[in-house]
Amino acid sequence: MQESQIIKILNENELSEIEVLKKDDDFVLINFYFDFDKDVEAAAKAYADDESTAGSEEWMNEFYLPYLYDYANDEVLEIVEEIIEDLDVEGEMMAFQMNEKTAGYVQFMVLFNEEGCDVAIEEVVKEYMNKK
Repeated sequence: MQESQIIKILNENELSEIEVLKKDDDFVLINFYFDFDKDVEAAAKAYADDESTAGSEEWMNEFYLPYLYDYANDEVLEIVEEIIEDLDVEGEMMAFQMNEKTAGYVQFMVLFNEEGCDVAIEEVVKEYMNKK
């Protein structure tokens, strides 16, 4: 598994707190965070302001947070697809739900594996969490 190359690409894309959680000859499970910059937060705020009353629960939970979450998912998906294509591996990702306390970032776990390796992210994460 090309773990160092994967980490290098994640770093180049300014993802934070990159950590290898579990690895094997055929796969690597990596945890990291996508942090929002002021421009993205301002765009999410403007969108939510247009759609709802600022400060309301609806504003936060139906517009502001979903905008940020979707943005982070799209950006990370592009990065994962780049890694898959460049390094000829397979990849599967999961994002953790956001709330008001975590509105500055989205946490991701991504499983990269060699082609043909029959492993699913849910299994590897569950195994990792049980050993923690």
